[in-house]
Amino acid sequence: MLKNLEKLERAIVRTIFYYDIFDYPLTSFELWTWLLDYKCSLYDVENCLSNSANIFRYIESKDSFYFIKGRRDIIKIRKDHRDFSIIKWKKALKIVNRIKFLPFVKMVALCNSIGYFNLNKESDIDLFIIIRGKYIWFSRFFITLIVQLSGVRRHGKKIEDRICLSFYITDENLNIENLQYKNDIYFYYWMIHLMPIFGYKTYIDFMKKNIWVKDRIFNFEKNDPIDSFIVSDSRFSKNFRLFLEKILDNFLGISFNLLLKNLQLAKMSFKRNIVHDDKDVVINDNILKFHENDRRKYYRDIFLKKINNK
Repeated sequence: MLKNLEKLERAIVRTIFYYDIFDYPLTSFELWTWLLDYKCSLYDVENCLSNSANIFRYIESKDSFYFIKGRRDIIKIRKDHRDFSIIKWKKALKIVNRIKFLPFVKMVALCNSIGYFNLNKESDIDLFIIIRGKYIWFSRFFITLIVQLSGVRRHGKKIEDRICLSFYITDENLNIENLQYKNDIYFYYWMIHLMPIFGYKTYIDFMKKNIWVKDRIFNFEKNDPIDSFIVSDSRFSKNFRLFLEKILDNFLGISFNLLLKNLQLAKMSFKRNIVHDDKDVVINDNILKFHENDRRKYYRDIFLKKINNK
């Protein structure tokens, strides 16, 4: 398994091998930020890339990107995926600009490959949403309604450019460490590629609660908003949302939440076997996660196979 490599060399190669699964070559800065299982400085990484002969038995470089030998073609793939991702990101902003008026929505982030601009043309747009405690069912109902009425909700075979609403948590349950599998490498990278587009303060709180990410990706801190790719909270939207929260943050809102919970559970019972407290499908008052075809184990096994064959 990558024999004869020093620890830093092995960490660099392993990280490049992981991103190769997604056709994504890395810059030296990305390598350092997303480096797996090794803490060091950016200088250490760049020095290793400049002076180590060992790692170039496995990787090569072009145009400031590093990738597995023989995979030069993924440089163009990365650039194409970035163009597709920018288009889809802008579509997500339009929807979140409507969602921001809803009460109890604390944060909306892009997740999976769109978080690092790596979507293909056919991809959907995944959102990860944090809701104020006690109102997750209420908020999910109205978020789904907005996305449905906008004609962009993913369902059935309608996938390309559609909004996927499959992961909600409450701000009373920010630590999601217990959702990971053994050696769940994909989950770690899912965490660090979350890109907040609304509710940055809640994103910071979320990352603080999930400090376990730094058990394996030591150099990562947080993702800062990209100015031209965020949803700003105007005075009107903020006041409107706070006005609705003032009206609903009481027995009335809790009653609505319970009613909408029962309606949604009834609908779900016709479509799937409801699995409670699993890691792929989780349905409770703090987490709504609907990943029936969660591929985390699949990517983990591909990664292990890649590095074990070397």
